Amino acid sequence: MNLQLDGRNFLVTAASRGLGFGVAKALVEEDANVIICGRNEKSLQDATASLGDKCQYFVSDVSHPADVTALLDFTKAQTSKLDGLFVNAGGPNPGTFDEISDDDWIKGFNLTVMSAIRLTREAIPLLKKSDAASILYSTSISVKQPLDNLLLSNSLRPVVIGMMRTLSEEIGPKGIRLNAVCPGYIHTERVEQLMAAAKAKGAPADKEIVQRIPLGRMGTTDEFGNVCTFLLSPLASYIHGALLLVDGGLFKGMM
Repeated sequence: MNLQLDGRNFLVTAASRGLGFGVAKALVEEDANVIICGRNEKSLQDATASLGDKCQYFVSDVSHPADVTALLDFTKAQTSKLDGLFVNAGGPNPGTFDEISDDDWIKGFNLTVMSAIRLTREAIPLLKKSDAASILYSTSISVKQPLDNLLLSNSLRPVVIGMMRTLSEEIGPKGIRLNAVCPGYIHTERVEQLMAAAKAKGAPADKEIVQRIPLGRMGTTDEFGNVCTFLLSPLASYIHGALLLVDGGLFKGMM
């Protein structure tokens, strides 16, 4: 299927590895031009070398407002318009209520919520210049059902969904689509770290978690990237204000 992305321009944040890299890889494979960012320059260099000449990088910690401004200034210097923005920032620290400090809450809020707000605000002028603009927010299955030992993610990610749904009414008429993708257990370094931390507290081991997934396995970053690339593409032109689970059937709710 031709996703009509040849020559289109995308910004994918926190993309030197993991979910963001999976999205950047899928976009490049569709001949899109991609700018990625992350905090570690060596990781970004390795990712860019792997993705080829369709990809550029910029060192940026999206939890810091000055870094977001610098990232978008770099993006404006490379292209006159953006066709898509994939908002991704990794995840806040794990922990239960009695383990999470005020500083953890503030850092988690800046990482998860304020990064999404600032990236959206800064990118809108470039997105308005596209004939098929789209923003896709990476959240988590935790917006549908809380996950053990992930208080910050359970609490903060729904804020991003509330913003997305509200903005879908506000800027949808301006030609910018907004959606969110909610991954379950996708095999990344972060998921391995979270499972190790949970297991240390007596939570189910990875085999027990996989047994709860109807497809019988974790997802891959390539599978996640393919779904996101479709949602960012013009072929998803009538999907707006939606939340899509990418979880192998783990979520058991009706809505």
